[in-house]
Amino acid sequence: MPKYLVYAKVVGSKFIGTFEADTSEKAIKLAENSDEAYVSLCHQCSSKCEDPECYDFVAEEDKN
Repeated sequence: MPKYLVYAKVVGSKFIGTFEADTSEKAIKLAENSDEAYVSLCHQCSSKCEDPECYDFVAEEDKN
């Protein structure tokens, strides 16, 4: 019987920051290019998770 290596995508969220822009799309572009658009894992987790990255950015208007 064959053996299989099985992987799963692990998904979470991270607050990137507040950006002033004309549209949410422009705010997302600013966030994607910011110094905060990275993922950092602890030593234990980093040994179990390959290639963490930020993707699928979402923007919502700040009502404050």
